[in-house]
Amino acid sequence: MTDRLVDREYLTGVQYASDANLSARQAIYRFQQPRVRNAAWAVDLAGLGGDERVLDIGCGNGLHLAELARQEHRGPVVGADLSPGMLTSAAQHASAPLLMADAQRLPFADDAFDCVFAMHMLYHVPDRDLALAEIRRVLRPGGVMLAVTNSRRHLEELNEMVGATRAYLTFSSESGGAELARHFAAVERRDMRSQLVVTEVEAVVAYVASMGSVTGFANDIAASVLETVEARVRAEIEANGAFRIRTDVGCFVCR
Repeated sequence: MTDRLVDREYLTGVQYASDANLSARQAIYRFQQPRVRNAAWAVDLAGLGGDERVLDIGCGNGLHLAELARQEHRGPVVGADLSPGMLTSAAQHASAPLLMADAQRLPFADDAFDCVFAMHMLYHVPDRDLALAEIRRVLRPGGVMLAVTNSRRHLEELNEMVGATRAYLTFSSESGGAELARHFAAVERRDMRSQLVVTEVEAVVAYVASMGSVTGFANDIAASVLETVEARVRAEIEANGAFRIRTDVGCFVCR
């Protein structure tokens, strides 16, 4: 893994300066089969009753905050992210209070929340043990923390084509449980597997263009990578009707 994948200046100033890159990656899930509302799947694993105090740390563009609103969650909900640009995007999708915060130094009292979300973000934290200790501190005894990440085989066909450096390899479905067990008495992993049956070349090219391992290339190299991806995906769609990509996401339910 390159340092850039946990570099705060790069993450807040480039990759997540706005939600453009994240939205491009989220958009490809319209080709998911069977179709799953990923945010609802994860939120439902918390088993919320509706009145809990919830913190979404690393809330991104507010996908899970919006899901809580859709479910008419009544309890206090707070979204936090290190990137001002992502908080601006989250404000357009969710009505919860939002603040800029570092997962390694959470600005909340002990036992402040009944539930904490850490969705697709722990692999971007330089000191995960410190962040997990902070999450444990602000989570009341008996509360639940959800940590979502990807399997090493997630988007396997796409990653092999691009030769991508994947941040989540440091905290994957396969490896994350051991780290979480240092902070939580009970850690249960749930998996959600499906595939993307992509019929539009442009969707794959947009996804690849948003990836950190491509945005970091010089312009000519990035253009060459995207041209290669476009040609290979177009050929696959013309030959077989779709470009099929494995999805494999894990959610750790921690107590």
